[in-house]
Amino acid sequence: MGTTFLVLYKYRPLSKQEALKANKEWRELTKTLPDNIELIGEYSHAWGTEYNGFLLFEAETADAFLDWWSAFKNKIRWYVEKTHTIAARKR
Repeated sequence: MGTTFLVLYKYRPLSKQEALKANKEWRELTKTLPDNIELIGEYSHAWGTEYNGFLLFEAETADAFLDWWSAFKNKIRWYVEKTHTIAARKR
């Protein structure tokens, strides 16, 4: 893999029922990642920030990730109110 993406996320306020639904949808969504994108880490805290946690993705190319990202973000938009993405290339 060539490009790594650190995606910080912040949840919207959720009821217990909404949180269960979001968790179920998230688990299903992670099983449908394209072959050229890998979720290499899920972190439930991002201390020192306003975010609830972050995800670490690796993609064969930045274009592969960026082409996939908007559709992915549309699926999580109802329970994630804010994201911040940092991209880096492996040496």
